[in-house]
Amino acid sequence: MNSVTKNSIALDYCINKAIPDGSNLYYATLFEEEKSKAIIIGLHAFLYELTDIIQECSDPGIARVKLHWWQEEIERLFQQQPRHPITKYLKEHIALDQNLSTSFNSIINNFDNFLFIEQTDNLTTILALYDSTAGEIWHLCGVQLGVTESLSLQHYRDLGSVCHYLRCLQEPNTYLTEPRCIIPENIIKQDDLLKMKFAAQSDSINQTDIFSPLIAALKKRLEENYSGLAKNNFSALKQGLIINRLALKTCDEILNDGCKLLSTNTSLTPLSKLWIAWWTHFTS
Repeated sequence: MNSVTKNSIALDYCINKAIPDGSNLYYATLFEEEKSKAIIIGLHAFLYELTDIIQECSDPGIARVKLHWWQEEIERLFQQQPRHPITKYLKEHIALDQNLSTSFNSIINNFDNFLFIEQTDNLTTILALYDSTAGEIWHLCGVQLGVTESLSLQHYRDLGSVCHYLRCLQEPNTYLTEPRCIIPENIIKQDDLLKMKFAAQSDSINQTDIFSPLIAALKKRLEENYSGLAKNNFSALKQGLIINRLALKTCDEILNDGCKLLSTNTSLTPLSKLWIAWWTHFTS
């Protein structure tokens, strides 16, 4: 197999993992320059690969074996001997240094915490875990895109945490189970949540009263992040602003639909996503 074919396989794998057609990140990167888009694709493919391990492995032992394999693969990457399509892609498109190696290993270690998430007392506490995983990927992405201003990078990290948390809220079968719970206790206790989950399909319960404070809190954080990022007007972070607006609109749709987090995966239409992406990119 020649190098062109290998590069094509790595590219196709990362595109399918990070920006499949119709995804928020697909629309957020429509107007990106190729070099920047490659960085975003590679790092988010890595993030979603780890996320899939947690979501798809019901056996924590198997999940830990796979996470350990990724630690070994990161070591191979920094030895210039990657084997996985994602690490092969990263080798070609991001700047490798010791700080990045340390961050990658820390992210993998912190993903282990998702295997048994104990219910936290509030949103800030649960988002701290997302800060160390998805948020760290977004922070690394900002650095690789050339952003050096620390406050903007912090807003970008927090945006990644909030958006990934919102994404996980749409996976109730994975994150609202007996060993895993990402809904804070000040919203609803886990025992009550599990009982509610089994009755949710009947639409006989009102989820708005319970979950609307959580969605409202996420909207507030998204607005704060948008203001912080837009104020500095970094062209490198335009896709972050687009993701932010897509997430905010999704929150609105969840609220309008009755906050049916336990029974419905709310998504915007392709036309809505395209309009938000275009408008945000060219007017922000």
